[in-house]
Amino acid sequence: MSIACCFSDNSTLNTMLDQPPLSYEYHVILGRPARAEVLLLPGEGGWRLPNFFTAERRSWQDVGHVNWAIADRYAATVDTLRCAAIDYERESELLSKVYAAALRDPAWCPPEGAIWAGRAELSAIPLALPRQRDVIAEWFDWYAERVPTPASRAPWYKLGWHARADAWVRTTLESLGIALIGPVEHLRSWQRSATLRAPTERGDVSFKAVPAMFGHEPALTAALAASDPARIAAPLAIDPARGWMLTPAVPGHSLDEQPEIELWEAALRSFAELQIASVARLADLRAAGVPDRPLSQLAAQIGPLIADVAATLPGRPAGLSDEHRAALADLAPRFYEMCAELERYGLPPTIEHGDFWAGQIIAGPNGFTFLDWSDSSISHPFFSLLLFLIEIEDHFPKVPSVRERLRDAYLDPWATHVPRPQLERAFELAQPLAALHHAITYQQVVLPNMEVAWEMELMLPFYLKMLLRLTA
Repeated sequence: MSIACCFSDNSTLNTMLDQPPLSYEYHVILGRPARAEVLLLPGEGGWRLPNFFTAERRSWQDVGHVNWAIADRYAATVDTLRCAAIDYERESELLSKVYAAALRDPAWCPPEGAIWAGRAELSAIPLALPRQRDVIAEWFDWYAERVPTPASRAPWYKLGWHARADAWVRTTLESLGIALIGPVEHLRSWQRSATLRAPTERGDVSFKAVPAMFGHEPALTAALAASDPARIAAPLAIDPARGWMLTPAVPGHSLDEQPEIELWEAALRSFAELQIASVARLADLRAAGVPDRPLSQLAAQIGPLIADVAATLPGRPAGLSDEHRAALADLAPRFYEMCAELERYGLPPTIEHGDFWAGQIIAGPNGFTFLDWSDSSISHPFFSLLLFLIEIEDHFPKVPSVRERLRDAYLDPWATHVPRPQLERAFELAQPLAALHHAITYQQVVLPNMEVAWEMELMLPFYLKMLLRLTA
């Protein structure tokens, strides 16, 4: 079953990934764009891309291990730009990924027997894996044809970006008097962000780049850190125009690695306190570029969302069925009523994280640090807890009523705003509307700004199915 250029059946893929043993094979398109050529190696059954196997499971966004493996196996230093395709071979339980990479050293000597093939040669020679012919042809379209680059292309998917980012990291650290003790490593790459790591004498420093649609994150992080340094790590440097941010390592451990439910309760109280304090700082958040997404706007966008049939991926295994879309249309009046009712509770808009889960929280010696604000907006505060609590029983199977216990811990600081019974009603009302909020964000903000739709297109039907479940 091919899942190239993306997870046409994401639920099936996730099930496969959760059922080891799987073996993982990586294929890397090493190209010479200036000569419009890619490297091919001789192999059984035909020519093939440089490749390696691993037993370690990795997210497709991870690229650091691809760089390391190519350096180890082929003595080539590369910048892995993007994941180009994913395939699953059911019979052999092999998950195969293809990545596009750029050679740093144009004088690198390939292994004996290898050839550099142009588009014409590619069409004429046998490939050991014929399904990769289209993926390699796409590389020529992207990197060797000299065609205009779409405005939506992620900068880190382009040739030359890594050298500029690496230079900025080095120059910035030098200006701060922080010495590097190793090479800058590229860790992750997808259209939502690129992440690098720089080992320094003061510990690891992280570099993050975000696209224009999330361009507020560096300035927002700096603004939040200025007003709440105990909960937000202050960036060492930011470049808002390019969406770049350099941050120090945060001491502590990810909350999702902590087994103590009391620690999770304390983290949610701390997050609620951050949101409450941010109510008085909305002007600063807006000045940082954080978008406003109030309940009134949410209600106005329900109709256009439901009418956008194409975005629901009809006919795709992970898309919405006709029955799903009919149910959404039938429930539309109820969604309007829910928005109006939630607004009547009078809870103030504030910072909404947008991608809040336990992995975004560091439990440290002095409290909690909250990370990754790229999806954030000024909206209803209770929208942030949707993903955090949606499957919390799986994490704490032996804790009775764990969802309600964590919900109540989060609501404790809010009890000065609304009486407790009304507060609980507002929270539960907000959860399906949070799914609607995220679906609209993907429809109107994220997906229109992505060149490679497969990377995130399943999120919209994912949230709409969640909306139906939570409303029921």
